[in-house]
Amino acid sequence: MDNLFADAPVALGRVLLVDDSPIIIESLRQALQSSFDVAAASSGEACLAHLASGQTLPDLVLLDIEMDGIDGFETCRRLRADHDMPVIFVSSHDDLAERIKAFDSGGDDFVVKPFDPEVILRKAQRIVLYHATQKALSAEKQSLQSMAMGFLRNIGDTGVLLNFMRSSLGLVDYEVLAQRLLDATAEYGVTCHVQIRYADGSCTLTPHGAASPLEASVLEKSSTMGRIFQFSRRLVVNYTFASALITDLPTNDEEAGKLRDNIAILVESAEAIAETIAMRKESGIRAEALQAAAGETADAVETLRELYRKQQADTRIRLQDMIDNVEKAYVNLGLSDNQENRVSNILREGADNTLQLFDVGIEFDKRFGQILDALRPKNPGAASDVWL
Repeated sequence: MDNLFADAPVALGRVLLVDDSPIIIESLRQALQSSFDVAAASSGEACLAHLASGQTLPDLVLLDIEMDGIDGFETCRRLRADHDMPVIFVSSHDDLAERIKAFDSGGDDFVVKPFDPEVILRKAQRIVLYHATQKALSAEKQSLQSMAMGFLRNIGDTGVLLNFMRSSLGLVDYEVLAQRLLDATAEYGVTCHVQIRYADGSCTLTPHGAASPLEASVLEKSSTMGRIFQFSRRLVVNYTFASALITDLPTNDEEAGKLRDNIAILVESAEAIAETIAMRKESGIRAEALQAAAGETADAVETLRELYRKQQADTRIRLQDMIDNVEKAYVNLGLSDNQENRVSNILREGADNTLQLFDVGIEFDKRFGQILDALRPKNPGAASDVWL
């Protein structure tokens, strides 16, 4: 009768009966077989052998106390080392000491012989359903905890990227960018070497500071191995201006895959920021050149403005000198007063007409002033802050 499950359809699960009395075994089978698939073992050793055999585990064990070999208490203690299915002790002793020993050894309930078949069936049904419900709730709790931890990890991963982007968007220095990238990778709990490349050189950093020539050369060589290259526990992620080398990739495939995705996003972000730095530096150079050209143009306009003002003043003086010299010459010309007045009037009218041409200079001077205002910076010394 040992280790044999009946062919009856399974309703609530499987029960293993452990008792050295064939009569008790058969009585229990008759009471339970309407709701359970029943197997039996005649000793504690046979019970443990059945559980260790690799067969489908029972959902409930009904266990006698007094048996040849190890008793029910010891059988339950050994069973509890590896299994958590409920155990109901079935004993002819109903004293308090026996019950306490039964619960202390890991039992879940206690039934006294002789038993009522209907009572033991109800007890078995309730305890199996309760244990199944608890297992389902525990599995659901673990699933929810795992899901919550996954969400927290994803939030943490996203936070690392967002913090990196927020702290790096305004950078104008490649070495600072490399340090920010190194700090971000460290938040994933891995050892990383990073390299930022630019037009006239590169910056390579490790967790211990600036990379040695050998370490820098490893990243430079790795940068030619494609976008993502993995060998053993090492991972290389390459872009045109940025690379990262992970030296201790997790052995768990799922963790390694997530880390690979996160590092790739970080390095791609660093690539975009490095491109922005390059554009800013180029724009700064152009802005300085334009500022210098504007300064030279302003100086030239200022010179023209002063020359125009001087020419206007000199013309006024020369015309007045001409009129004065002609009037002084009247003494030698023998002109009548009317003639002298006539000549003087002609000269003065001509001088006035000539000077009226310089009235346009007022508009010229205004235009010169507008050009100078546009060319000269509002805040002297701010040219280096101009980004196009």
